[in-house]
Amino acid sequence: MTFLEDSIVLNCYSDDGFEIQALMPMLVEIGKHTLKKCNIHTGEASIFITNDENLRDLNRKYRGLDEVTDVLSFSNDHEGEYYGSEDDGRVGFSSEEFIIPPGFADQIGEIVISLPQVERQALANDVEMSNELKLLVVHGFLHLLGYDHMEQEEKEEMESLEKEIMAW
Repeated sequence: MTFLEDSIVLNCYSDDGFEIQALMPMLVEIGKHTLKKCNIHTGEASIFITNDENLRDLNRKYRGLDEVTDVLSFSNDHEGEYYGSEDDGRVGFSSEEFIIPPGFADQIGEIVISLPQVERQALANDVEMSNELKLLVVHGFLHLLGYDHMEQEEKEEMESLEKEIMAW
C-alpha cells in the first residue's frame, strides 16, 4: 500500500497474513511526521512488517547478530553499528554511490519490524500495541536519518527526539 502526500512517499506492507491494514495509515503518518520533524520533505521509504524469523535472518545477515530484534533500519545514506559498514564483511554493502535518475525520488531506506516482537514488548511495557508500533517506526526512521544510541549523549538526543515526535 502506497500513500502519497507532498513529495514524501512511504510504502507500508506486511507479510504472513498479518491483519494490520487498519494500522498502516497511522504508521505512514508517524513516519512522515518523523521525516518532516528532521527537515526531510522529499524522498521515498518503506515500512515492512514481518515475523521474528525474518528479522532474525536479516539481523544475522546484515549485523552479524543471530537474534530476534524489534526493528532494523536499512539506510541508503548512513553506515555504522546499526547500518553495516564496508569493513565488517557483511553482505550487501557497497562503497559505490548510487546515482538516482532524474525524476525519481531519493531513496531514504527501509525499516523492517517484527510484529510478534512488538506484541511482546507492548505487553512487557504495558502499552497498547499500536503505540509500541508507532515508537518503533519513529525509532527506525531516526536510524535511517543517521541518529544513533551507541554513546550516552547520542542516546539522550535520540530518546528526546522520539518523545517529542510521539507527543505530537
